[in-house]
Formats: sequence, C-alpha cells, structure tokens
Amino acid sequence: MKLYRFSPIATEAELKEAISYLIEQEVRLATKTVGDFLPITYLTIFAHYDDEYDRLVKIMQSWGEVSKANNGVKAKLCSAIQEQGQDVKELRIRKPDPYRMQVGCCDFGVNDYYAFKEDHLAKNPHLRLIKRPDYEMLEFFDPDFDVLAYVVSP
Repeated sequence: MKLYRFSPIATEAELKEAISYLIEQEVRLATKTVGDFLPITYLTIFAHYDDEYDRLVKIMQSWGEVSKANNGVKAKLCSAIQEQGQDVKELRIRKPDPYRMQVGCCDFGVNDYYAFKEDHLAKNPHLRLIKRPDYEMLEFFDPDFDVLAYVVSP
C-alpha cells in the first residue's frame, strides 16, 4: 500500500510532477481559506524516506545553488517555476519527519503580516497561530488538503 501521494520520488520528472501538484494545491488552499490569491515565496517538498531525500538533493543541485536550511536544504533556482500564476524562485527539500505526511508546504507573501493576522485568524478555523522565540507564523491547514502553508511574521 502506498502511504504518500508522490513519495518515494525517484526521478526529476516525478519531482516536477510533485511540484506542480503542490503549487496547484497551495493556490486552492489559499483561495478556500482566505478567499484570495496569495503569492508563494518559498516552496518545500517533504521527503518521506532517507534515500528519497538524498536523490532529491542531487536533482536539486542541477537546478540552482544549494545550501543548508532548517530541516533540509534549499536552492535559489536558476529558472523560476512558473505555474498557476506563481513565480517560485526558492525550493526546499525537507528531511523525513514522521509527523509530516503531506506532500509539502509553502510560505505565502503578504504585504502586512499583522493586518493579515487581524483580518483572518480569529474568524478562520483553518488558520492557527504558531509562536516561536523570534517570530510567529500562521499555519494554513485543512483536512481536505495534503499540503500545509504558512504566513511568517517579519
């Protein structure tokens, strides 16, 4: 039985398919949650197996400059991924985490985090506030979606 929609991703073509799906779902999640299009500033694919993570890092090395990131690696892409009205310039591969069953996540950009929070958090059951020592973020989640999204404070 296959537990994950795309994992284990084995080829560049499969990674591109997962990215296309992720972008499409993120656009749908934003529209359903806040009723608006939000630009993706950062896209993350969740690896679910150690060997899958290693393969994805190798693939991503041909796409841009790779560096370490929180729980994985990121790349500033040589060529932006343009789909669904999005212009994704940064991609991250997250190391396997048993609590991350989703395909991936993204960060959405908003003009004013605090105004966005004020307008949407209290009245939306699919947003939750996550506080960290140096920042906070709003998490978009919905049981009908196998993706997550975030709006991060400045």
